[in-house]
Amino acid sequence: MQTLALLTHPGHWQIVNDGVMGGLSQSELSETLGPDQQYMLRFDGHVSLANNGGFASVSRTLSQEEQQLLSETDPGHISLTAIGDGKRYQLRLKVLKQGEIIHYKAGFDTQVDTLAHWSFSPDDFIETFHGEDYPERPLPDFTQLAALGLLIGDGQEGEFELLLAGLSIEH
Repeated sequence: MQTLALLTHPGHWQIVNDGVMGGLSQSELSETLGPDQQYMLRFDGHVSLANNGGFASVSRTLSQEEQQLLSETDPGHISLTAIGDGKRYQLRLKVLKQGEIIHYKAGFDTQVDTLAHWSFSPDDFIETFHGEDYPERPLPDFTQLAALGLLIGDGQEGEFELLLAGLSIEH
C-alpha cells in the first residue's frame, strides 16, 4: 500500500470562512512544531454566530500530478492525525463527477490535547450542498478527488484549534 501525503505548506491551502455570507468568523493556517517537535499545521481561529455566520474552513486543491496518481490507483481511505480541542470538525471533499464538483462531508470528534487518528472510507461521507445533506446519493469516488479540507461549524461558537500531524490518502 502506498501513501499520498497531503500535509503541505500553508501556502497550498485556502481559508474560506463565513464572511462569504456576511459572517464574522476568522481562522488561519500556520506551521508549528508539535509536542515531539514534529511538523504540524495549526488550523485555529474564532467561530462567530453573528450576522448569520457560524463556520470556518480551510481547503487544499490537489495538484494535477496528485489527481493523476489517484485516478490510476485504487485509493482505499483518507487518514487524518491531529491533536484536538474537544470540538467536532468535518473532513470535506470536492469530487469531480461528470464534469461537476460534488461536495461531501464526514464528521469527527476530537478530545482536548489528545493526538488521535481517523481513517475515512467512502462509506463515511455524505453528499452536502450549501448546508443541506443528501445521504441517499452515491458515495464519493476517491479516484476523482479534486480537493479536501476541514470545517468547524454546527453552532460551535468560540475559539478553536486543531493541530494537524498527518493527512494522507492510502492507495
